[in-house]
Amino acid sequence: MSYSDIMSGLMLVFLFLLIAIISEVPEDQSYKIADNYEFMKDDLYKELYREFRYDLPKWHAEIDRKTLIISFNEPEILFQRGKDELKLHFKEILDNFYPRYIRILSKRQFKSNISEIRVEGHTSSEWNFQSTDYEAYINNMTLSQKRTARVLNYLLNLNNIPNYRWARDRVISVGYSSSKIKLLANREDQDASRRVEFRVVTNAEEKLYELIEALKRSQNQYVNNDDEGYTFKTIALRR
Repeated sequence: MSYSDIMSGLMLVFLFLLIAIISEVPEDQSYKIADNYEFMKDDLYKELYREFRYDLPKWHAEIDRKTLIISFNEPEILFQRGKDELKLHFKEILDNFYPRYIRILSKRQFKSNISEIRVEGHTSSEWNFQSTDYEAYINNMTLSQKRTARVLNYLLNLNNIPNYRWARDRVISVGYSSSKIKLLANREDQDASRRVEFRVVTNAEEKLYELIEALKRSQNQYVNNDDEGYTFKTIALRR
């Protein structure tokens, strides 16, 4: 048996054990963790919306309640076409937006649930008439990465950021090229596709392990070593 086959087998065993563990989490424990997590996301949306509700129309921006993404959607405000230098008006928007944004995210009730703050750059699929689809995608990838790097550099040089070190350790820039274009009537909306988004990445994976820990607290688990090897045993829940 090859090494890769052994590792694949072990991963499959681990997956089955994980599914079994999650399925046996007491309902009151799992519901409590899930509800708390959803309440946190809903409260974060409400705070962000309350803070920016009057600014979003002026900035040609919007916030998605489900994903907590704040999108800046007017390409003429953000960058010159094909360039990565921030326009003056976009800098003014970031001056106003980012300190308030971090002030909310770094509040005690939210900060422990946030693992990343992503600045995401998106382009249309357009490049020039001579480019192949591949060339256009690669060129737009380079452009989107340069643009978000510019935004990130600008944010990190602002002086009035609350909890600056906490934010610095979490904010990253990502360029997506034209991989997430916007559609209008089943056709690409090139203007809407050219946008910059701020995404909050929560520690959902850690919440999964909280469910596992909830089971461990309510069960006794042990491994017995017998003549035939190791046997995994789970004691039933005490009622």
